[in-house]
Amino acid sequence: MNLAQILSVLSALAATVWSVLTWSTEQQTGRQLKRDQEAALYVNPFLLAINELQAQLYSILEEDELLCYKKEYPNQYKFGSPAAIETLYRLSQYFGWAHHNFRYGPYTKDPRVIELIRKIGETFESRNHFPGDAFRFSIDERSSLGDAVVRRVGEVTAVLPVFESIPLFQFEEEIKDKQNRHAPLYQSKSVRWSLTAIDSADRAEVLEGHERLAVLQNLLVDLLAYLENKEGFRVSIGGLVKASLRGVYAGFTAQSNIARIVHQTRGRIRLVIPRLKTDKPFAKLLQSLVESIDNVRSTRISIGAASVIITFRTDIPEAEFASRVVKTIEEEFYTASVRECVKLSD
Repeated sequence: MNLAQILSVLSALAATVWSVLTWSTEQQTGRQLKRDQEAALYVNPFLLAINELQAQLYSILEEDELLCYKKEYPNQYKFGSPAAIETLYRLSQYFGWAHHNFRYGPYTKDPRVIELIRKIGETFESRNHFPGDAFRFSIDERSSLGDAVVRRVGEVTAVLPVFESIPLFQFEEEIKDKQNRHAPLYQSKSVRWSLTAIDSADRAEVLEGHERLAVLQNLLVDLLAYLENKEGFRVSIGGLVKASLRGVYAGFTAQSNIARIVHQTRGRIRLVIPRLKTDKPFAKLLQSLVESIDNVRSTRISIGAASVIITFRTDIPEAEFASRVVKTIEEEFYTASVRECVKLSD
């Protein structure tokens, strides 16, 4: 083979490699553009809906929001006060965006998202675990309420369908309109009981459905923290805080039987670790372990409360740091268990 032929072969080979690399880059760019479009259409509004709902539920359950409602809307309302209708609107917004993300968004196969949405759905639907019928919605009711608030816009033939939430004032008008096509839904027992529960209570302790809403708020915080971490930005302001869970309900949202996050604010996280109560030497190991994690500033362990309070750098994403801490503790727990088993076998 002469020099000209060799150069020709090398040139053809280089052209082939370049074509493959260019095609691969174009494919990757196309996938990223599609992912960005899906995020803009479905994930971003879903994040906002989750945040608005969890924040409102927290203010109802842990603050004096119900008393404020009573002062702001002292009159009896035939259908529901503006405050009660707003709560139903936030719930319906979540239903709508959760459904569309489940069908079209980039998390349709994400195990964590699927698991959390499943738990949230079961909590809304369960009759056995939660007393009362307020805020108990079947899957059909959740789908219908979601469709009533989050509606398709634009061309029906679009490759990726576009949806928008109707504004709250429009929802208030439609929910009171007996001629509205959703009137049978708005007159259903589930909707009526939920609106009445908000308007009948002046404090969280007497709110029908309190336990159900507390579990839901906790699960929504977990879902929001996970999605914010995956997307790399936050829509929540300040730290994500969970409503208190009492009695048997404390186990409904536990992230782990080993280490469970019970409170989280910017630069500070508190975990409950049951083993601390039964294994005092584990406390020293835990403190050394946590202090070895990057970006930790201080650690305070309470054996009596079986908890550890960790402060960390405020420029670190909270959800990412929390996930890292729990994973580190779990891995050490399992490693220690293996070591104990080996000693026993020897």
